[in-house]
Amino acid sequence: MYVDTIERPDTATLVSAAQDGDAMAWERLIEEFSPMLKARIRRFRLSHEDAQDVLQTTWLLAWQNLRSVADGQRMAGWLATIAFRECLKLTKRTREICTPDLDTLGSTDDVDRELARIWLAGTLDALVEELPAAQRVLFRALTETSEPHYVDVARRLGRPVGSIGPTRARTFAKLRGLLQAREITRDFLD
Repeated sequence: MYVDTIERPDTATLVSAAQDGDAMAWERLIEEFSPMLKARIRRFRLSHEDAQDVLQTTWLLAWQNLRSVADGQRMAGWLATIAFRECLKLTKRTREICTPDLDTLGSTDDVDRELARIWLAGTLDALVEELPAAQRVLFRALTETSEPHYVDVARRLGRPVGSIGPTRARTFAKLRGLLQAREITRDFLD
C-alpha cells in the first residue's frame, strides 16, 4: 500500500506565514487548533450558541492581534488564554440571575425550588472560590464531565492517581463545612 507523506509545516512557520498575510496558513491554524479550543470552551458548559460565539470571538481576536505573537510555538497557549478569557467574560455577564418564566413552572413550590436552585448554583460557585487552590482545581476537573475518570484527572493535573480520591474527600468535606457555616443544610434544600 502506497501512502503519500506530506510535510506539515510546524506551528511557528504557519504563524509567521499568516502574519505575512498567507490565508492558507491562517486556515491551517484554524483547522489545527479549533478542536483544542472547542474542548476548552466546552469545560465552561456554555450553550451551543454561546460556545460558538466564544470560538468565533477567539479567532477574531487572534486574527486582530496575530502580529503580537513573537513565538509561534506558543500559539496553542495564546489561543487557549484568549478563549479562557472570553469564556470568563461571558459567564460573568450571564451570571446575574436570569429569572425563569415563572408562569410555566406551575405551583409556588416549583417557583421556590427553581429560584433556590439558581441561588444555590451561584452560592456554590462562590464557595468553590474559597477552597485552597489545589482543591479548587481538583473540584473543577472532577465536575467538568458527568463521568470523570481519576486516571484522566490525575494525568491532566500531574498527580498520582491514588491522591485523587483522598483529595476529593477533603475537598467535599471542606465544601460541606462551608455550606453548614452558611446554614445551608439538606433541610434547606428539601
